[in-house]
Amino acid sequence: MTMQAEAGRVSPPVGLERPLFGQFARQVFGLRTAQLEACLELQQQHGGRLGEILCRAGLLTRAQATELLRLQACWVAQARQADMLPAGFPHAAFLSLCLPAYNERDNIEDTLDAACAILPEFVQTFEVVVVDDGSADGTGEVVTAYTEREPRVRLVRHEHNRGYGAAVTSGLRAARGDLVTFTDSDGQFCLLELAQLLTLLDDADLVIGYRYRRADPWPRGLNAWGWNCLIRLLLGVRVRDLDCAFKLFRREVVEHLQLTSTGAAISAEILVQCVARGLRIRETPVMHYPRCHGAPTGARVRVIARAFRELPRLWRYRRQYAPLEGLARINEAGVLVADGGVKQPVC
Repeated sequence: MTMQAEAGRVSPPVGLERPLFGQFARQVFGLRTAQLEACLELQQQHGGRLGEILCRAGLLTRAQATELLRLQACWVAQARQADMLPAGFPHAAFLSLCLPAYNERDNIEDTLDAACAILPEFVQTFEVVVVDDGSADGTGEVVTAYTEREPRVRLVRHEHNRGYGAAVTSGLRAARGDLVTFTDSDGQFCLLELAQLLTLLDDADLVIGYRYRRADPWPRGLNAWGWNCLIRLLLGVRVRDLDCAFKLFRREVVEHLQLTSTGAAISAEILVQCVARGLRIRETPVMHYPRCHGAPTGARVRVIARAFRELPRLWRYRRQYAPLEGLARINEAGVLVADGGVKQPVC
């Protein structure tokens, strides 16, 4: 069961605060304190999403858990109204949410529930594009059944596993919205934080998240640090968290991207083009939660090896979009620009 409720007790940065899922459960559905405390103790001992634990204990139904997510999103939208003036939330845009998925049967329905509950509070129109990258566990069948009751969800299917980058590319190419965002389908990011990205898009071409207190095993964190350093050195992309899977783009940015990476180098391929074009990039912290079901694939040797094989192809982007030269940097306004260059519009 769901939900993108708090999987940890870490206080979020300013701009990401929201009422806790358990607090809303008590207020809206009369959950007793002792019941909530028992479920929180189970969460601390065994992990998992609080919404899932509450549903498994018979204290909430799936529909009630989804309603709590909608109420959380409503609270966030109201709290951030001043940051979206003059129009406020829901933002007058058509948003495409792209979800690459590989063997995510136990996570995907919860992620879709969260998306369909949260997104209407933030944007006037949306679609969810799930890319099943050749899953062998029935992920595609779960999504197909979901589309029968929710027409805003679409499924793009790869007949065989082509890789994370290929799944991201298929999602971005299938997207129809004025704004396009992608995140992972495993529930490690909370869609409530999309409001934060939307508030920063007014003076940017894309907004990218960086994981606040990353909830991955230390080997993955070490690998990510080394990869970030390498991309900074070779490609001049100086961002805090290159591969954070929470990015929001204007449509015209996506339309002009060349996407050839089929593996983990996809974020590097996207960002090196954006930096070389002189696009305005904003960064913002996003909360990161432990994976509740399934196994991650990003630390597998063959995945890392593929990223290194793809790296030489990315070098061409540094010259292809001249005249910008030098390394990218974050300026005083928090915008990523290239040293010695002038910002250029998307062409």
